Amino acid sequence: MKKILSFTLFIAIAMLLLPLAVISPAEKTVAASTVVKDEPLLKSEITKAESFKILVGEEIIELPSEEYIFGVVAAEMPALYHEEALKAQAVAAYTFACRRRAENSDKDYDITADHTTDQSFITEAAAREKWGDNAEEYVTKIKKAVEATKGLVLTYNGEIITAAYHAISSGRTEDCKNVWGSELAYLKPVVSEGDKLSSGYISEAIFTVDELKERLKSEVTFEGEPQNYFGKIARTDSGTVSELTVCSKKLTGFKIQKLLDLRSANFEIKYQDNSFTFTVYGAGHGVGMSQNGANYMAKQGSSFEEILSHYYIGCKIIK
Repeated sequence: MKKILSFTLFIAIAMLLLPLAVISPAEKTVAASTVVKDEPLLKSEITKAESFKILVGEEIIELPSEEYIFGVVAAEMPALYHEEALKAQAVAAYTFACRRRAENSDKDYDITADHTTDQSFITEAAAREKWGDNAEEYVTKIKKAVEATKGLVLTYNGEIITAAYHAISSGRTEDCKNVWGSELAYLKPVVSEGDKLSSGYISEAIFTVDELKERLKSEVTFEGEPQNYFGKIARTDSGTVSELTVCSKKLTGFKIQKLLDLRSANFEIKYQDNSFTFTVYGAGHGVGMSQNGANYMAKQGSSFEEILSHYYIGCKIIK
């Protein structure tokens, strides 16, 4: 979709699309492949963004901030979600964009529409076409959420944060250091209990032995019997596969996720009848706000401020 230490890290984590009716595109955006910059921003760079210059393909377009954030929320979160969840998404999206705008001050654009590095974006016309008969209801709903949170950003110790978010956690969000290597106080694991109740919480991916070899051939030289291909799995406290051995080659869970197009790096493996079944928990990198968890909290009566305070530890919402 998507800081406060002293170095920059680049991690590419490809995410998959969910079915259109329940799409939660943060699986493929902010959390997907983001650049973590930990240097403090200059105070002069922390300014309200009235508009954004967006790099779309090879073209740069400039849009008023409300129009851009509408397009991000429409692309990033299901319009069926609760209004307070949509507001939380709008603040996270605006925060992320303001941070990128400051970091890209030496470029001709503020942020890209490339979901592998920044946030997804869709025009209102494209959103209306996607939503069909529900277009008017959804457009009104999202615009209302954007207007209600206009100009609000998340900060930590006076700095605009990188407001990472994802579709569905495994029941507990992930520590940023386990994904991007940076120790960030506001992106620590928190319980996200509603995620385990989601219809998209568990998914499966099945590969024949030959299919698995083809997918992993760039990293692994296969030898021995298939049932012995995978060794012991090491996990983070949140369940993400931190390391596993494949035919004596050590790989991270995120590398396996990318090569096999899994929905997350939290998975279990079972071999049977010449096939490997990957049972996958959650969707996305797991860092920051869980969109599904935000929706669950909203349905339980939480405000967007409470949602954001829960997922971004110690952060303040300022205008």
